Amino acid sequence: MSFAFVSDHLALDFAATVAWRTTQPKELLAEPGDFARWAVEAGVVDRLEAVSHAELAKARALREAIYRLALAATEGAPAAGGPSDSADIARVRRAAAHPPVRLTLQAVGRVERRGGVQEVLATLAASASDLLGGPDHLLIRHCAGEPCTRLFVDRSQAGTRRWCSKRSCGSRINAAAYRRRTRDDVQT
Repeated sequence: MSFAFVSDHLALDFAATVAWRTTQPKELLAEPGDFARWAVEAGVVDRLEAVSHAELAKARALREAIYRLALAATEGAPAAGGPSDSADIARVRRAAAHPPVRLTLQAVGRVERRGGVQEVLATLAASASDLLGGPDHLLIRHCAGEPCTRLFVDRSQAGTRRWCSKRSCGSRINAAAYRRRTRDDVQT
């Protein structure tokens, strides 16, 4: 299984490692190796060695904090609107306080990304902090595709993007609408 990176932001792609949250949640980070693979596929690090179950639990807790804060942003919730927001903000801050993944220039056009789980989590928390604490938090949207629960950054010129991905959710919605229209045309 490979991961989808369609949210237009690293932190939101990380939050999307639980699919279909409201209907049939599917944990995409089921095993420690899944988190290591996600971090590499996301381009956070070049490789991630030996993730423990405790580190996976920390990663999932950070992911959930990021998801709740980003979801609150889509609903126009005020900053630190309640005790859970405060706890989530504190979790993101704690993770971001550590050194991030180290970048080493190898040659023009080639950089090496090194770090362990703590550095990956720090990088993800810093990414989330930048998104949620800056003006782009106003661009976070919830995918209109059912049963998708992915959040994404709407950078479209008109600010009217509806789907996390035109190829998956958008295509599914458009195909269903087409089937409905053709069925209705045949019945009339």
